[in-house]
Amino acid sequence: MEIGMSLDTLPTRTYSSFRRFEKHERHMTRVCTQDVLVMVFEGVLRFLEDGKPVEVHAGEYYIQRRGLKQEGTFESDSPAYYFIHFSDAFYTDKGHILPLCGRANFKELYPLFKKLDELYICRAPLVEKASVVYQILMSLKNASGNKGQSTVVTKVLSAVAADLQKPFSLQDIAKECGYNKNHVIRIFKSETGKTPYAYVTEIKVNKAKQLLLGSDASLSQISIECGFGDYINLYKAFVKSEGCPPLVWKKQKLGDAF
Repeated sequence: MEIGMSLDTLPTRTYSSFRRFEKHERHMTRVCTQDVLVMVFEGVLRFLEDGKPVEVHAGEYYIQRRGLKQEGTFESDSPAYYFIHFSDAFYTDKGHILPLCGRANFKELYPLFKKLDELYICRAPLVEKASVVYQILMSLKNASGNKGQSTVVTKVLSAVAADLQKPFSLQDIAKECGYNKNHVIRIFKSETGKTPYAYVTEIKVNKAKQLLLGSDASLSQISIECGFGDYINLYKAFVKSEGCPPLVWKKQKLGDAF
């Protein structure tokens, strides 16, 4: 069963704001003491969560749960996002829930973000502020259940975030969603513009880039850590994506420092 933030309870907002990363900036390293809903509308936010890589792209949200450790091991791609801290969110696989990650139309939600900030600045009644928070949560919930599309995308993103090294099984995801494999591919491509395998390969290549520039790991180690298995698979994916082998790309990026 899929776990998510319960919407049958009323989580309390403690803080919220807009945030934009500078170029080359990394996520802070911390153990969350509260739950944080992050909604990215530009760029890509990257971090490790309890040792597992997480990427939140523009048009996606992600819930960082309290007690988990986030590490800014890799640079993010100048993300801009709105975040809300909750002090007492409850997680379950029963009743009405907001999945831990998914997609949404933040162009429609942006006015609610602005309104929430304005209400706290002018010290509006708690009920009025809370109503905006719950509007945001319900908008995300409705988007995640819209025609099954976001559910498919969320399943793929969750599978990759859970373990990049684990073989990606589109058949398993199709079974979970109640569709055949070809229908899942059509849904995913209509949402993202890419097939699931192309999307996952892009995530793996991006992770390999980060390790090439930010670690001393060997090509064999990077291949395994990024889920390619043998180096030849990393080599082929890299050439297809970047037009050159991994070490040539690294030399181009680092120049004389290589």
